[in-house]
Amino acid sequence: MKVEIHNLGVIEELEIDLKPFTVFIGRNGTGKTWTASTLASILGKHGFDRYLKSYINGKTEQKYPIIDNAIKQFLQEGNISIDLINFAEEYAEAYINDVAQLSLSLMKTFLSTERSKLKSSKISFDLATVKQEILENVKKSNLERQIYFGSQGKEYLNILKEIGKNNIYFNIVSKDSFLNKIPMRLFKELLLQEIFQILHRSFYSDVYIFPTQRTTFISFPISLTKEIGKVDNNVNFDEIFDIDLDINKIISERSDKSKIKKPSEPVQSLIEILNNAYIKTINERKEEIKNQPEIGIYTKLAELLEKQILQGKIYFDESGLKNKIFFQSSEKIEVEITVASSLVKGLAPLVLWLRYLAEPDELLIIDEPEMHLHPSVQVAITEFLTMLVQAGLKVLIITHSPYILDHLSNLMKAAKYKDKESIKNKFYLERTEAFIPQEKVSVYLFEDGITKNILNEEGRIDWGTFGDVSDDISHIFP
Repeated sequence: MKVEIHNLGVIEELEIDLKPFTVFIGRNGTGKTWTASTLASILGKHGFDRYLKSYINGKTEQKYPIIDNAIKQFLQEGNISIDLINFAEEYAEAYINDVAQLSLSLMKTFLSTERSKLKSSKISFDLATVKQEILENVKKSNLERQIYFGSQGKEYLNILKEIGKNNIYFNIVSKDSFLNKIPMRLFKELLLQEIFQILHRSFYSDVYIFPTQRTTFISFPISLTKEIGKVDNNVNFDEIFDIDLDINKIISERSDKSKIKKPSEPVQSLIEILNNAYIKTINERKEEIKNQPEIGIYTKLAELLEKQILQGKIYFDESGLKNKIFFQSSEKIEVEITVASSLVKGLAPLVLWLRYLAEPDELLIIDEPEMHLHPSVQVAITEFLTMLVQAGLKVLIITHSPYILDHLSNLMKAAKYKDKESIKNKFYLERTEAFIPQEKVSVYLFEDGITKNILNEEGRIDWGTFGDVSDDISHIFP
C-alpha cells in the first residue's frame, strides 16, 4: 500500500510503500514517529470512530449513494442486502483517503498536543498493489448480530455477513409494526457502522501501538474485574461500559480538569492492551483458538519470547486489591514488574498482546524496539519480529539500531537459501520461520524533509546515518 504525505511537521514530501515489515530510520526529529502516528490515526480505531461520527453528521466530503439507496429501501421493505465486494471495489480508495484527510485535522487530539501545524498537510493512499488483498479480506469477514428494540424483546434487527460471501444482510424480525418504530437516523448509524467497520478492517484488522512510554505504563496497577469484559453479539445500546487504568480515573475525578491532559492515543493504545489482556482469560483465549486455529501460533510465540529472550514468565497476580503484573525468572525468584529489568518492562506488553489479543492481519507499530536492549537481544528481537510477520501479522518499527538493520539483511539473504535448515543454527533463535523474503520488507530513511528507500535489489540496507557517527568519533583522536 503506497502512501504520500506532504507538509507534515518537518516532512516536506514523503512516499512510502507499506509492506508486511516496514522500517523507519533516521536522526531524531526527522518525522518518523509523526508519520507512524499519522498512519495509526488513520488505519486504526481512532480513524474509524471519528470518520463514522463525522459521516453521520454530514461533515465528510465523500458520499456513498449505494448506502443512501439501501437505507431508503430498508425503510420501505424491512430488509436489504448490500454487495460489499462491489462496494469495496468502487469506494475503498475513496474511503481511506477521506478518512486520512479527516484524521489529519484531528492529529492534535491523537497526540494530545496543541503545538502542531497541519493546516496544509496532505496525505493520500494508492491501493493498486493491495486492492485484491483488501477484497479478499472483505470476503473473509463475518458478522452475526441482533439489535433489540422494545421492552418485550420481540422486535430486533438481524445483521448477517457470512465468511466467503459477498453480501451483508439487514432484516427485521418483529411481531409488530417495526418499521414505524425505528428512526431512520438510528438505522443509518447501524448500517454505516457495520459496513464501514468491515471495510476499515480490510486494510488492517486492528492497529496496536507500543510507544516509547511502554516501560513506564506497564508498571501501573490495573483495577478491573474480569466480568466486565464479557462480549455479547446480542446488543442493547444502553449497555455500554468504559474501562480505564487508575491514571485515567484520577484524571476524570480531578475537579480542575483544565490543567490535566489525557494521555495521547499511542499511550492509550498501550493502556488498552494491558486492560484487555487482563480481562481476557486463558480459557476464553483457548475458545477463540478453537474457532480460529490460526491464532494459536501467537500464544506459542508469546511463550517463545518469554523462554528465549526474557528467560522468565509474565503473569497477572490477582491476590491483592490491585491486579499487578509479575515476572518469574525461576521457581524461587519472582518480582513485581515495577522492579523488573528494563528488558522485561519493554517486552512484557508484547508478551501479553500475543498471548491474549493478537489476530491475523493486525498492524503492530513499535517505536524503538531496541530500547534498553543489549545488542545481542536487539538481534534476537529482530528475528522475533520477522517471525511475527511470517505468522500473518504486520509490523512497522521506528529504529536507531544498526544491529537491527544489519541482521534484517541477514534474514532476507537467509530466505533465499534452498537448504534453510542447514543455516538456522547461525541465528540467535535458530528458527527458519525468521527468514523473511525481501518482497515483504521496506526500509526508509527520513532525512532533510523527505524519505528515501534504502533497501536495494540485493537486499543490502544503506544505513549511512549511523556509520557517519562511527566515522566521526573514530577520527577524534586518530
